Amino acid sequence: MSSSEQPARQDARVSTGVPGLDAVLGGGLVSSGVYIFVGEPGAGKTLFANQLCYHQGRAGARCLYVTLLAESHARMLANMRDMAFFDSALLPEGVYYVSGFRTLEEHGLPGLLELLRREVRNHNASILVLDGLVQAQEAAGSSRDFKKFIHELQVAAGLTRFTALLLTSANGPAVHPEYTMVDGILELRERTQGVRSWRELQVRKFRGSPTLHGVHAFRITSDGLEVFPRLESRVQRTPPPDPGAHRLHFGVPSLDALFPEGLAAGSTSLLLGPPGAGKTLLGCSLLAEGLKQGEHCLYMGFYEPPNRLLGKVASAGIDLGGAMADGRLNFIWQPPSECILDVLADQLLSDVRRRNVKRVFVDGLSAMQQASPEPARINSFFAALTQELRCTGTTTLFGMETPRLFGPVLDVPMEVGPSAVAENLFFLRHVELEGRLRRLLSIFKMRDTHYDPTLREFVITPQGIEVLPPFSVAVDTLLTGLARHPGTGHF
Repeated sequence: MSSSEQPARQDARVSTGVPGLDAVLGGGLVSSGVYIFVGEPGAGKTLFANQLCYHQGRAGARCLYVTLLAESHARMLANMRDMAFFDSALLPEGVYYVSGFRTLEEHGLPGLLELLRREVRNHNASILVLDGLVQAQEAAGSSRDFKKFIHELQVAAGLTRFTALLLTSANGPAVHPEYTMVDGILELRERTQGVRSWRELQVRKFRGSPTLHGVHAFRITSDGLEVFPRLESRVQRTPPPDPGAHRLHFGVPSLDALFPEGLAAGSTSLLLGPPGAGKTLLGCSLLAEGLKQGEHCLYMGFYEPPNRLLGKVASAGIDLGGAMADGRLNFIWQPPSECILDVLADQLLSDVRRRNVKRVFVDGLSAMQQASPEPARINSFFAALTQELRCTGTTTLFGMETPRLFGPVLDVPMEVGPSAVAENLFFLRHVELEGRLRRLLSIFKMRDTHYDPTLREFVITPQGIEVLPPFSVAVDTLLTGLARHPGTGHF
């Protein structure tokens, strides 16, 4: 065997140039492999293949793009000119387009295979894209002929050292028996629920290394494709670092006095309460105290844009504008309309790691759940997100709305979901007492820390938040929101 026929190293990888996809694939495509990308028309296969070609072309590789479609190359290029990855300077040396439509029509699969071999040699291509595999499959005289075509393409890829991407539309079953011969099968699809839709990618088969299992979200923008690996599939399995004796406070003396030791660094707290109970102000107090300690902080919200939030907290004596201006505090705002959980996790965790954030307040866990197309996933997602944040040593507070302003029913999910994962649980409540609506605060649980469990009223003033002493008179049924003095029978 000559040196040109030596098989490629099995651990050599080909970067796709698609953010997030190489992580899903365990490092990229295996060099000299043959891969099938399957999906319905419009799923993003052609865009993905071109993005990979231009990425590889910029790195010095030569890419051959062969189409079996009636669409002209001029129209394909016109559709890509506004994409950020497109670079006309790479044409035709880095990326070269060839039409195999007529060859397939006149000479069948043997003629197409010869065309592919010849063009790969002539252009010294290390990447081959065959766009329109379904046409080749339809032109095959039998299933055996199509299997033979795939096999001979695999042999050529191994000998000539090129990586082949075969794009095909979903026609009948998503994965045909013939496809099992290749090194990998990736499926791109678009899902619809009601009036909204989103895109997903799944690795059906991949030889050479383990991949991230399950379904992963992706989106198409002017930058091309971007994949967001499913958070649960990539969560760290190692225990988080030991925080030691480091403790944190809210910076509200009357509140911090209820648990003098403070919150454990790297812990997760859940702040439950109805709208208007004071969750946002308490969360921003935690951030403001962190900023005073020289820590970088992050606010992720769903209800109020940054400018409105800054004005709201400033009216309660919390100034965050300066920290936002100098970069110590970052705002991530997502309108509560449509969101993809893994996109939100990527934004949050990327900022935490990039800026070494030590305190995070997520204002609106309920909005995240309701805006997601998969609300039932919130429990496993929350567990994975908190694990990732703990591993970075970040102390996190999540605000979560309860639906009732007040009444005899308490909406506190204690056994499952976020409430079971969080180490600390604070509960806010409106209570009607003596003809006035008051705010009530209580601590339901706090792991490894002594705390005062008494029910306290807290007030919001222009000077800030103040937690008042326990009620001076006996009052029953405070937590129901409809309090009364015992023995009087009156509220």
